[in-house]
Amino acid sequence: MYHVILLTRRRFLAVMAAAAALIPFTGCGGSSSSTSGDQGLFVYRLSSRGKRASQASRKHNANMLFATWQAADANRAHPGDRSRIVRVNISPSAYDSLFLTPGRDAVDLRHI
Repeated sequence: MYHVILLTRRRFLAVMAAAAALIPFTGCGGSSSSTSGDQGLFVYRLSSRGKRASQASRKHNANMLFATWQAADANRAHPGDRSRIVRVNISPSAYDSLFLTPGRDAVDLRHI
């Protein structure tokens, strides 16, 4: 006789949560500057995902990368822009090509 196990969404999420608890987690440190990750360097970008945002802020967010959290916070699309600042991991060679110029902390990807 065969037993059929119904896999509901709730049971699936419970199994995945239990499996995730077994995997060691090395969390993200709250660094304010570009620090080295396991595979690359961290840069920052603005994200309005899941929020109401103007067209100007959406275009700005899609095309800008920042070397530091402070640079991302200082270079918003407009004074009312409330986009989140998110950290992105990029390769060291990409970081060097984007932020090689001394004092450059913001890059507009449309003009590369």
